[in-house]
Amino acid sequence: MNSLFTILKDMQINVPQSQLQHSFVFCGQTQSGKSTIVSKLTSQSIQEQAGLIYTQQKTNIIGYQAVLQYFEVSGQAFKQLLTLPLNKQSYQQYSYILVIDLSDNPHEILNVCNTEIRYIKEETEKKLQQSIDVDTFKQLELNIYDKIMMHHDKNRIIPSYVPIIIVGWKYDLFSKNLDQESRKWITRGLRYLAHSNNCSLVFGSNQDYQLVKQTLQYNVKPSAPIYQFDHLKQLCITQLSDSIENINLPPSGNNPLDGFNKIIKDQIVAVVNNQKKKKQSKISEEDWDNYKEEKIDRLIKQFEFQQKQTTKQEETVLI
Repeated sequence: MNSLFTILKDMQINVPQSQLQHSFVFCGQTQSGKSTIVSKLTSQSIQEQAGLIYTQQKTNIIGYQAVLQYFEVSGQAFKQLLTLPLNKQSYQQYSYILVIDLSDNPHEILNVCNTEIRYIKEETEKKLQQSIDVDTFKQLELNIYDKIMMHHDKNRIIPSYVPIIIVGWKYDLFSKNLDQESRKWITRGLRYLAHSNNCSLVFGSNQDYQLVKQTLQYNVKPSAPIYQFDHLKQLCITQLSDSIENINLPPSGNNPLDGFNKIIKDQIVAVVNNQKKKKQSKISEEDWDNYKEEKIDRLIKQFEFQQKQTTKQEETVLI
């Protein structure tokens, strides 16, 4: 752990003040794709391991030189190390990247995402209250609320004290393995979670991660908001760019998340049942073809002969 604290201390000294600087903390479930994304962004090979992994990158963002720092929280260290890099010097250039595996247990995606968003928000708020003085925290709170109050969904958005970007990874498998209707409702549900929690949302894969890169760069140097919301394509929606009206919530009473979960589960179950029926039908046809064997043919001929004999006997009796 000493080397880690040395990194956390030195990184504040090694970045020139004239350059843009930003720290991204990647978190999420094991095997969700955190290391892969960092490797893609930095063109460096990142070995999967437990703990807190640190990587630095120098790049150019909209004509500005920038130093980007990537922290990856892996394995069981998620809760213990989540806020370790966050301090009073870095919190204004700091974002969380919550990576969600879109291909894994699609009927549970919304619940997993919701649980982890809430944990990140609670822990970062707690850490900031401990790290910065009361007046600074109140000013931070006012700045965030000022932005939210400009949005017409202001009463339905819960603030986030540190920006959170939700990355739906493995989009290629998601689009390949799920039907359009299931993808549409999962995407809408994730949009609702992102928007109501003051987060950005972007999809990506090994083959196409440019939108993820653009979203991270937007957090470093904000320009025009990005709003790509086609439910059947990779989407990218930066913080406060979406709206409840455009998401189109399901009829669900007081909790839209319950409504989304119910529709997603019903849709996935319906698709699975339909696939089972098709499979059973196919098996029946295959089995019928298998009946055309010599033994079966002989049995059929024997049955037909017995039927004819029985018919002749009945006719004899009638005569």
